[in-house]
Amino acid sequence: MSVKVLKLGEVETTKALGGTLKRMFNPETAGTQHLTFTMGYFAPGEGLKLHIHPESEEVYYVVRGEGIVHLGDEKDSLPIDPDTAIYIPPGQIHGVENTGEDRLIICFFVAPGREKSVVP
Repeated sequence: MSVKVLKLGEVETTKALGGTLKRMFNPETAGTQHLTFTMGYFAPGEGLKLHIHPESEEVYYVVRGEGIVHLGDEKDSLPIDPDTAIYIPPGQIHGVENTGEDRLIICFFVAPGREKSVVP
């Protein structure tokens, strides 16, 4: 495997789980073996539906905006804002919602990130 450099503008924008995503590095785009890295962009009121990564860990890092991370079946809420990082263990139900007035931008790091997200 070799070093891969991408500029955000070079990456296709997709929609998944109700959000706008740019899948930067994953097995398909960069041949990664142990992680995926995705940027998420959410207008006010938008977010990601509740989902699970059965075998993967995930870290959210908030770049801009504010919102809520929903955790578990009970949808426990955890407020987020810039420079907040959240670790989500495998098998934990989670999703995110933009509760602010500006766009919410989050970096998602998932490892190993090979399985598809499961919507409960």
